[in-house]
Amino acid sequence: MSVLSRALLLIGVLVAVGSAPTAMAQQPRPAQEVTLNFLTQGEPDSLDPTHASSAFAVDGAVVRQVFEPLLRFDDNLVPQPAAAASYEVSLDGTVYTFHLRPDGGWSDGQLVTAGDFEYAWKRLLDPALHAEYAPLFVGAGIVGADEYNSGKFATSDHVAINALDDLTLQVRLNQPFGALPALAALWVAAPLRPDVVDADPDGWAAEPATYLGNGPFMVSDWEHQDHLTLVPNPRYVAHLGWPAPTLTRATILMRTNPETDFAAYASGDAPDWIEVPDVDANRVLNDSALAAQTRRSSELTTFWVQMNNAHAPLNDPLVRRALSQAVDRAAFVRDLTGGVSLPTTSVIPPGMPGFQDGLGQELGFDATGARNLLIQAGFGGEQPFPSLAFSYPDSPANERRARYLQTQWNVNLGVGVQVTAMDADAYQQAIDAGNYDLAFGGWSADYPDPQDWLASLFDCGGAFNKFRYCDASFDQLVARADVGASLSDRLQLYAQAQKLLVQDVPVAPLFVRGRLVLVKPWVQMVGGGPLILTAMDDYPGSLFLDKVQVLPH
Repeated sequence: MSVLSRALLLIGVLVAVGSAPTAMAQQPRPAQEVTLNFLTQGEPDSLDPTHASSAFAVDGAVVRQVFEPLLRFDDNLVPQPAAAASYEVSLDGTVYTFHLRPDGGWSDGQLVTAGDFEYAWKRLLDPALHAEYAPLFVGAGIVGADEYNSGKFATSDHVAINALDDLTLQVRLNQPFGALPALAALWVAAPLRPDVVDADPDGWAAEPATYLGNGPFMVSDWEHQDHLTLVPNPRYVAHLGWPAPTLTRATILMRTNPETDFAAYASGDAPDWIEVPDVDANRVLNDSALAAQTRRSSELTTFWVQMNNAHAPLNDPLVRRALSQAVDRAAFVRDLTGGVSLPTTSVIPPGMPGFQDGLGQELGFDATGARNLLIQAGFGGEQPFPSLAFSYPDSPANERRARYLQTQWNVNLGVGVQVTAMDADAYQQAIDAGNYDLAFGGWSADYPDPQDWLASLFDCGGAFNKFRYCDASFDQLVARADVGASLSDRLQLYAQAQKLLVQDVPVAPLFVRGRLVLVKPWVQMVGGGPLILTAMDDYPGSLFLDKVQVLPH
């Protein structure tokens, strides 16, 4: 990906010697237009906030531009007022009251009301819609949410999300839940227009004419399978820390091959910034022109070896620890991620509240220790270790990971592991049904709070517990932490819970995903400074697109 840097134009005034200064011709303001590729998997599965995902697709990155939730994350990942001007929490921590801004407008000019938020949040919980992120709001303990989402209540009438008037939304909980402000900042918690959605529940979010939002941008055109275009929402009013967009146009490409973006950037064409594919990281860093345009960041994403804790011999923590110690994480990161990612033995990544530096060091690479652990587990001699299967969705990148781990376990532990490629649907069905031994898995934060990681993933009844892991002591610690009155109290309990995870090794953490981003020199933030990259970006730079400007070039 080699590219010729374009120097910024130096604007000067030519003065003729011995004559009066000539008038400086007014320089045209640079076009405030950028081209990016949030939609790296092509045509979005859905841009309906209720259904848009940031887990596998990056549809949520587009939704964030068109819709504004009650709160938004700032660059320190702290939820701040957005569509809400303010909010307060009752003394017992069970009632949140949000006060909407009186100038919040939909792109067609209508007022954004608390009723629009009530409708959207209850729609997310509708059991008929099977919304991917509904379990997060059920887990928050909203009164009536579980009963409605599970079908025990026929309607949402008893769900305690209520518009008290046009500008006041109240949410009542069964018990305190300190992470609720983070949920209120998610793209899935954005308001929806009942009249628009009910008129065409399946198609309203697929065409610009009906895709009405209250965020800084709106969709002006959408050429399906190719691109969509964002332009400023004329009804959006700058407030607090959120400006009206400087960009006049953002073209969002739908290209599925990152190498295509890579080649286009290298030739000096769009996109204006890209995420560098891991396989090209070294090439970029060794190119002086490209290296000068790079930025590094890391995600709140941890990848691990996923183990089926219900399958023998993986039901033995000694075996799981042995498999973990047999993997050289530093070599894995160097060889498979271009050295961009960070080796880890911790489930919660750096940058998250609750991250504990050095946690899980005993799970790190130690081939001799790994072999000894298998002996302690009763294997060796007359008791050979059984064959295991490593399943993965078929792709070149996943095959490289699988083969690498297969070699590590064979060379360092003397264990044979069969690698099995599957199509994506069959793979997901196998994981959901527990029909696997080992797999490559991970978790990316929906919001920056340990609650999002521990309860939903590792609780005995966790909505995303695909490991068949269950420990009552862990569940009790996390349950106490989730309802803690203060973050410091909660973090102490979460720390104890994480120590239990390290001892039990339900998964073997491998690395925290890093990102190498190429940014054209003329892309900056309003007020100066480089493009802001946060650990919560769905796509690099997507969290603050409304604060991007283009310099002369």
